[in-house]
Amino acid sequence: LHRFWAHPGKPFILALCRPDHRKNITGLIDAYGTNPELQKIANLAIFAGIRKDITVMEDNEQEVLTDMLLQMDRHDLYGKLAIPKRHDFATEVPELYRICAESQGVFVNPAMIEPFGLTLIEAAACGLPIVATQNGGPVDIVANCENGILVEASDANKIADALLTILIDEAKWSDFSNNGINGVRKHYSWQAHSEKTMNQFEKLIPGRDTNDSDGGHMVKELPQPSFGRRLTNVGHLMITDIDNTLVGDDQSMRELFWLLRERRQELAWGVATGRSLELTLDAMTIHNFPMPDILICSVGTEIYYGPDLRHDRSWQQHISYQWKAEAIKEVLSSFEFLVFQEAEGQRSHKISYYLEEKGGRLKSIQEVLKQNRLRCQTIYSHGQFLDILPIRASKGKAIDYIRYKFDFSPRQVMVAGDSGNDEDMIASAARGLVVGNHSEELDRLRRKPNIYFSPETYAAGIIDGLKHYGFLSG
Repeated sequence: LHRFWAHPGKPFILALCRPDHRKNITGLIDAYGTNPELQKIANLAIFAGIRKDITVMEDNEQEVLTDMLLQMDRHDLYGKLAIPKRHDFATEVPELYRICAESQGVFVNPAMIEPFGLTLIEAAACGLPIVATQNGGPVDIVANCENGILVEASDANKIADALLTILIDEAKWSDFSNNGINGVRKHYSWQAHSEKTMNQFEKLIPGRDTNDSDGGHMVKELPQPSFGRRLTNVGHLMITDIDNTLVGDDQSMRELFWLLRERRQELAWGVATGRSLELTLDAMTIHNFPMPDILICSVGTEIYYGPDLRHDRSWQQHISYQWKAEAIKEVLSSFEFLVFQEAEGQRSHKISYYLEEKGGRLKSIQEVLKQNRLRCQTIYSHGQFLDILPIRASKGKAIDYIRYKFDFSPRQVMVAGDSGNDEDMIASAARGLVVGNHSEELDRLRRKPNIYFSPETYAAGIIDGLKHYGFLSG
C-alpha cells in the first residue's frame, strides 16, 4: 500500500470487491476524486479482485479495471489511490481490515445493491466503521450494529459526505467502531446464530431436553440426515469408474448391483468419472443404475452426495485455488493440434481437448503451462483425451477428501478403474483395483503395493476386487 501513497500516514478508505459494474467502483472513485477535502485527509485503497494481465480477463472485468485506471488519471489521484494487483483472501484480508481500523479509516461498499454484505460484517468485527449502500443487506447490518452510514450509492456526493462525516468526527468514529465489534458478536457470531437456531428448533421439535447450566441448548436424539448416518455407519466404501469399468458387461454389472443392495448396511459406493453430472445421470438412466451414495464427476472437479445430489461447495472452493481457466485457454490456443471437446465436456474447473499424442506434444503443453506460471495439471487418457484441471483437483484427491470427511481409513476404501485418468485414484492410499480390460497406461502400477490387477473384466473385476480385499467377507 505504501508504494502507492505519497503520504501513507493518513487514514485510508478501504474497498474490497470483485471488478464488476454492479459494485459501482467508478462511483466511489468519482466520490473521492471530486472532493478535495476528502483527498486531503485520507488515502483510498481499492482491492478489486486479483489480476495479472487485464487484457486476458473477461470483458466485464476488463471494462471495470480499465475504467478505474482511466478515472485515476482523470482525477489525478497518483499518490492518493492504491489499486493493488493481488491479495490473499485467507491471510491478508483480515489484516487489511485491522490496518485500516488502526489508521482510523473507513470501509466502504458502494454497490448499487448488496444482497447480504459479508465484507461489511467482517470489517465491523475488526472495529472498522462502514459506509454502505442503502439497498439490500446493509440495511439490516447497520440497524443491528449501528456502526455506519447508509447512502444512495448512485450519488457520488452522498458517498463522499458520509465518508467525511465519519473521518472528521473522532467521537463518532469511536462509537461506530465499538458498536460494530459488539454488534457482530451479538447478531452475527456463531454463538449468536446457534442460539437463535436452537430456540427455533425448541419451538418445533417435541421431546427436547434443555440444559441451561452452560448457557447452551441441547435437543435430545435428533435424527441424523439419512445420507450422513449411512456413511458414518458403513464399514467400507467402494468407488468405481463408469466407462469400461462398471459398464461393459451387463450380466456382471447386474450381479454387482445385486451385491451392493444385499450389502447396503455395510458397504457404501460411488462413481468417479470424467463425465459431467448430466452425462453421468444419462449413463445411469441408460444402464438402469441404482443411485450411488457419492458421485465424483468431471475428473474429480465436482462431488455430489445422496439421492438429492447435494453439491459439495467446500470442495469446489478448495480446488479454485490458483485456477485460471481463461488464461490457460489463451496460452494453449497457439497449439493447432489441440481441438476443444464438445461443450458438454467443458466445466468451470475442467478444460478438455482432443489430442493425438506424438512428437512430445504433451510435454510441450506442460512446459508452456509451467513457463506461464499456470498452476494446473494435465491428464491424458484413452490415447485421445486431454483434461486440464486445477492443481488441487483429481479423482484421487476427491476420494482422499471424502475419506477424511467421513473418517474412512485407507483400508476401508477400494477404488476401481481401467484407464490413465483413473491412475491417481488407484495409486492413492486406498486399496486399488485394476480391471482385466484395462488400458496399457496402467501397467506401470503392477509393482506398486495395495493395487490388485484382476483377471476379470468390467464389473466382474470389481466383484473380484471386493472379494480379494475382504469387503464381502461373511
